[in-house]
Amino acid sequence: MVKRISEISFLSVLIGLFLGWYFVFQVNMLDFWWRMFMTTLIFSVISIFLGGKRNIKPNKYEAPLAIYSAVAAYLLFVVGYLISLLIPPFHRDVVSVYGLAEGQNALKVIILLVFIAFFEEIIWRGFVTEFLLQRLDVVPSILISSLLYSVVHVFTGNMALIVGAFVLGIILSLLYVITGKVSTPAFAHALWSLLIFVVLPLKGGF
Repeated sequence: MVKRISEISFLSVLIGLFLGWYFVFQVNMLDFWWRMFMTTLIFSVISIFLGGKRNIKPNKYEAPLAIYSAVAAYLLFVVGYLISLLIPPFHRDVVSVYGLAEGQNALKVIILLVFIAFFEEIIWRGFVTEFLLQRLDVVPSILISSLLYSVVHVFTGNMALIVGAFVLGIILSLLYVITGKVSTPAFAHALWSLLIFVVLPLKGGF
């Protein structure tokens, strides 16, 4: 039986996430990757404690779904990148995202990318989306959770990142609804992150 997440728990975590994302993108302490790692780790633990799902043990049927979804998301972002070439301010935002990796140790970023992806999915799908699914139909749950995932990125001041978060949120939330497991969107998120930042960066990268 799935533990019902209370409204006060949801609101508390949501407020905390806005403060946490402000810290990640606006506070100059350590570097971005360690700030993101620590913030997502803390809130993933809190999310689990307050009733969020943590079922990240995969099965053999999830691997193809996660891989196909990660590749599809990457290709969708390629289309977005090509469109951004026609809109200079938006294109500059896309390129600036890769500045987060400049001057960083590649192995460190790769490892943290994977951990951050899993922590984020425990938070945003296992807790936020799960809370909404316990009260709303599937479509509004996916849209609202994706919108919230997008809005917390407003502290970046980067429209490309805000829009990208919304699109990725829809894909990952849909995976969560289909499988009922955090592991599927978590693996898809991790693979997508490695594709877009390391393997086949759209601009810059390592």
